[in-house]
Amino acid sequence: MSVLDRLASAAASYHGLLVQCVLFVVIALAVYVVGRILVVPPLVRVVRARNRENQTLVDATDLYARVGLAAVAIVLATAAAGFGKAFQGSALVIAAATLALGVAGQDVIGNLVSGVFLVADPDFHVGDYIQWNATEGTVEKVDFRVTRVRTAAGETITVPNSQLTSNALVAPYAGEHYRVSETFGVRYDADVGMALRLAREAAEADDRILADPGPTVRASGFGSSSIDVVARYWVGDPTETPIADVRSAYVRRVTDVYAEHDLTLNPPSQTELSGRVALADAASDGVDDGTRVP
Repeated sequence: MSVLDRLASAAASYHGLLVQCVLFVVIALAVYVVGRILVVPPLVRVVRARNRENQTLVDATDLYARVGLAAVAIVLATAAAGFGKAFQGSALVIAAATLALGVAGQDVIGNLVSGVFLVADPDFHVGDYIQWNATEGTVEKVDFRVTRVRTAAGETITVPNSQLTSNALVAPYAGEHYRVSETFGVRYDADVGMALRLAREAAEADDRILADPGPTVRASGFGSSSIDVVARYWVGDPTETPIADVRSAYVRRVTDVYAEHDLTLNPPSQTELSGRVALADAASDGVDDGTRVP
């Protein structure tokens, strides 16, 4: 038998399988393309219309819809191409494979489920500034397995979703107001009443600091060399207001006004030493052998 005859015989043997494969690819692509055009865009528009302030949910809906559509396309194509019969009688094999995948991928599955919870959380959005453990940053994207967070230094952190759902998250700028606390000290012999008044007036001089609730300045305790003072004030719209600039401007104003009134900020600690200092010869065994040590 020639090579051509063997090729023809092989092609005839696998003709049915080739037809099934082609049918599978065509049906899967057709279902997916039609779904991307007719199903996904309207679904995303509906979710966006009902959740205009939750872009995280809109992005997740688009992602999950495309993945679900791909899964439906594969199932329909498998059934239409006749591949479903190939899996009959192999329930034991499928069960074993499912068990192996479940054990090996339990972390992945946990992150997938956590990602769904994060997306469904109405208080968690892309663009939020969050803090957890000893890390903080701005949420940029929530994927199936991980969440991408941009730190203040410009670094991108890839955080497993389960880590965010299993730890307490702090969103310091999520409210309408944000409270800033500044602690400093003044000398014991200073006019404490005037120091408190000047510090409060320095806060009231900034339009970015709220008048209601107004700033408060109180003496909080006795330090080693000064009276501790705590100034607290509120800033509105913290997501838009540069908190660092507000704090820097307040520190500069307090420093300048205290210098004008001869008030010393954070005076250095003063420690009194008492006792005597004596010099002794370094001769061995306390005997002067005529050798002098410089």
